[in-house]
Amino acid sequence: MAFEVHEPVADSWTDGILAARVLVVAQPPTAQPVNGFVTFKAITQVNEAAGVVALQEVEVRETSFSAPADKTQGWQEFLRFALPDKIRTVSLKGLEAGQAEAKARQSRAAGNVAIPRIIISEKPAVLVYIDGEPRYVRVRGTDLMGALNTRVLLLKEPAGAVLLHLYDGWVSAKTLDGPWTMVPPPPGARQLEAKAIETGHANLLAGKPDAQGNMPHLSNATLPQVIVSTEPAALIVLDGVPRFAPIPGTTLQYATNTSAHLFKDERNGLYVRVGGNWFRAANVNGPWAHIPIASLPPGFSAIPEDSPKANVKRSIAKAMTPSTWQVSSAKPGITTLTYTLGGDPILKPIPGTQLNYVANASVPIIQVDINNWYAVQEGVWFRATEATGPWTVTRNIPPEIYAIPPTTPIYHAIQSRAISSSTDVVYYGYPTTGSLPPEGGATGVEEQGADYQYTPPSSLYWGWYY
Repeated sequence: MAFEVHEPVADSWTDGILAARVLVVAQPPTAQPVNGFVTFKAITQVNEAAGVVALQEVEVRETSFSAPADKTQGWQEFLRFALPDKIRTVSLKGLEAGQAEAKARQSRAAGNVAIPRIIISEKPAVLVYIDGEPRYVRVRGTDLMGALNTRVLLLKEPAGAVLLHLYDGWVSAKTLDGPWTMVPPPPGARQLEAKAIETGHANLLAGKPDAQGNMPHLSNATLPQVIVSTEPAALIVLDGVPRFAPIPGTTLQYATNTSAHLFKDERNGLYVRVGGNWFRAANVNGPWAHIPIASLPPGFSAIPEDSPKANVKRSIAKAMTPSTWQVSSAKPGITTLTYTLGGDPILKPIPGTQLNYVANASVPIIQVDINNWYAVQEGVWFRATEATGPWTVTRNIPPEIYAIPPTTPIYHAIQSRAISSSTDVVYYGYPTTGSLPPEGGATGVEEQGADYQYTPPSSLYWGWYY
């Protein structure tokens, strides 16, 4: 059994006391490597001339591996005694960089998570998200206008009525507030539908298949409620009024008439998971407040393994465990940034910082200064001297990037941090912030489940088919 110990990364460094974590890769004799973290505390003595920091009285606090605890218990016990001798000195430059990153993260107000508009509907409904007030442009070859800042096919007639593609047909309303009624397809509709599908980024609101795999057909009987939001929103659809069933061994109940994660606690009201975060309200009408995972009722961690909601318990455990992945130069597909720009780069300032982001790029691209641009894709960071590249994998991410506030559209996608690196491998990971990265790992991608739709804030990829 072998352990590969990497350079520690500072979580805090104050008055000569260092709290840090170190990436440890365990290599069992006949199995794949297993990544893990060891957190420790130590007294430091700085040698500025040599650029190193000596560690004394190293105390291992916690170990965590991406493998079942019963398989790693022996590793943890071994590392508690063996690790201190392996990390007697560390790089001063590396600790200072880690400390700067940690301070940048701490500069954001604790729990300052953007709260989306949470909508709970007791009848069939669809969510139409527009990034702010609709911006219309002329649809070539017609007298119609098309909304640029949305993923749906939303059109406007000369007289002012709006048209929306829904299921396999079209609906219309005098205003975005409805009511919506069925109408024949407008001129050029089929060409627009084909072009939207071709992009691969449109949401034609096609609905979900039934038990036989048939997609819904638009009719007066199947017409759902159309809910339009110009702010980030989550829609949870219930089959009638909420019906809750108790979870044995806990104070929790879960909604049985939705596939969304909606819970009721007998003491503290309703809980719902949206975009990897948890929110609480006294009732379905809100207002909703963000709840860190560490502050959830203990019943969530006690959900039985045979419960229909056992995956919620597992997701919470995953959120509280640091995750890592490695990027090797031997895997060029991972080390290549793939993205598109909707024309010349459009820069938007990031409030509270000196940074800008490229609003019309398909991945988060951040301008630090005129010669330094950073992008992230699937948790891997890249750097370039221009917004258009060429891009190379980097582990040196400016600390100010981690001070970007949660209200920024690209916030959720930039939480990956470089943990360590060797000659040809960089390790990246998400910190244990108490929330998960959004499903899919990208901003601006709508999550859709059977009874759940969530649209995070984004101005990425708008207006690709007019």
